[in-house]
Amino acid sequence: MKPESDQNRDREGDPGNSPLSDEAMMRLVADGDRDAFAGLVRKYIPGLLNFFRRMNVYTADGDDLAQETFIRLFNYRAKYRPSARFTTFLYMIARQVQIDYFRKQQKRLSLAESVRKEIDESRVGYPRQGREADRKDVIEKALNDLSDEMRCVVVMSIYQGFKYSEIAEILDIPVGTVKTRMFHALKNLAKGIKHEKQ
Repeated sequence: MKPESDQNRDREGDPGNSPLSDEAMMRLVADGDRDAFAGLVRKYIPGLLNFFRRMNVYTADGDDLAQETFIRLFNYRAKYRPSARFTTFLYMIARQVQIDYFRKQQKRLSLAESVRKEIDESRVGYPRQGREADRKDVIEKALNDLSDEMRCVVVMSIYQGFKYSEIAEILDIPVGTVKTRMFHALKNLAKGIKHEKQ
């Protein structure tokens, strides 16, 4: 007999469009519900791919890292507590996956070399479309020039929409440190954008 929670969900529909909250879906995942897990993957895979791309992960590796994030999510499902937002839990895992990735990369290249190579490769195969494309290139270049710590705060805040308190929890640092990194990151971005335009 199916659990009552299963009966309340439309199995024929897209699990990613479930009326249940992410936290409720994750409780089902903790009980071994693979349909609920598939729904969370469908819902959050675009955001994770965007996160990894903006964190200077090579495009070809981004899919692998997103997959690794969800594998760890499933493996750690029993550790999830509904008191924490699901997205906080997910991006804590994603951040660790990204850190592990760069540690492996640094065996051959320094972080600076990795960033420069990423910038060069990111410009291959993307046709420019006038001034708007040029503006985006300038912003991307300035973002890539930030330190990993500053860039992560900017990406999570501006591109992923996390609050400072959530970023602090994900990165396991004080909220004040998040604000300080964001302040200096924005100053450096402004300088970098101004320099690129000259």
